Amino acid sequence: MRGWSAFLAAVFLAASHAGAFDWTVVNFEGRDYVPLQDVARFYNFTQADYAYDHLQLANTVLRMQGSVNSRELYLNGLKFILSFPLISIDNRPAISRIDLSKLVEPVLRPARIQTAPARTIVLDAGHGGFDQGARSVRGNEKDFTLDVVLRARDLLQAAGYNVRLTRSADVFIPLELRAAFASNQSNALFISVHFNSGMRGDAEGIETYCLAPRGVPSSNDTNLTFSDFRPCLGNVRDAENIALATAIHTALITRLGVGDRGIKRARFVVLRDNTVPGVLIEGGFLTNAIDDVRIANPAFRQNMAQAIVQGIETYNRAVERSGAASAGTIAKGNTAPPASAAAATPGSIWTPFSNDVYALPEAAAK
Repeated sequence: MRGWSAFLAAVFLAASHAGAFDWTVVNFEGRDYVPLQDVARFYNFTQADYAYDHLQLANTVLRMQGSVNSRELYLNGLKFILSFPLISIDNRPAISRIDLSKLVEPVLRPARIQTAPARTIVLDAGHGGFDQGARSVRGNEKDFTLDVVLRARDLLQAAGYNVRLTRSADVFIPLELRAAFASNQSNALFISVHFNSGMRGDAEGIETYCLAPRGVPSSNDTNLTFSDFRPCLGNVRDAENIALATAIHTALITRLGVGDRGIKRARFVVLRDNTVPGVLIEGGFLTNAIDDVRIANPAFRQNMAQAIVQGIETYNRAVERSGAASAGTIAKGNTAPPASAAAATPGSIWTPFSNDVYALPEAAAK
């Protein structure tokens, strides 16, 4: 599997449009969708195959794969969990407008995110004190997470970063205080480290979470609830969150060679109440015999710390071009969807009854 370097190459290809792009928006059962044919044209995919409800878009550097009625989307082999399944409309595969806006666009074009590279990293070792987290015969989650965080701290400091820890010893810190501590840092990223526990012993692999956008279910849920429409502090960082999750998860999967459970969405307190870009890593299952042996190995934890640093540096390189991308180079032509949502902007106020009010990607002018 190719890393995010391929994604970055795709960024420059995707940014080569001149003028406006006319998106086709189809409302199906109250939700807006965009045909994958439009996605292929906008992001310069030169090959498209939609046979048997399976889709594959490709160009020289990027490959997108998925299936109708599935929430799984693969970009260069990296697994993402969509907010809503791909569907078929008039025998054409389509992606929800919110997934296009809140996942595909910031992942493929991180240089267009209006942010700056981070110099402060807040590392959060999950659990602590009386809260042991997941357990196995080889150790407790609270000890393994702290070990990874301390290793990552040393590596980041050596690379010149300012590092802050939510805990540096075996103490219990409430989740709300962890989020508040991170939110008080400027020009920062938040990385929370955890290890998993499963009801079944065969559950294995790594998954990386970022905050769910407003109006979508968490990845482990299938149905929307009213609470999914409540605003979260962290939603102001939706684009940075998914870009950071992509960079971190790519580094973890490629460096550690473990099972890929995907980049997912959730509303964990440390993500929900956090105003800096953040992710939560589940670095394997202590209830799985193979993962447990890996996690108990100091060499694995050192490698995991190195992957975290690698992901942070990849993210910073990806967004450092955002200043140029936002300097008046966006074409304001007919890129908005029709009628009902035409006046919406990324900062507009909207209600739970119009949960598809999200701006579509725009092409860059020459």
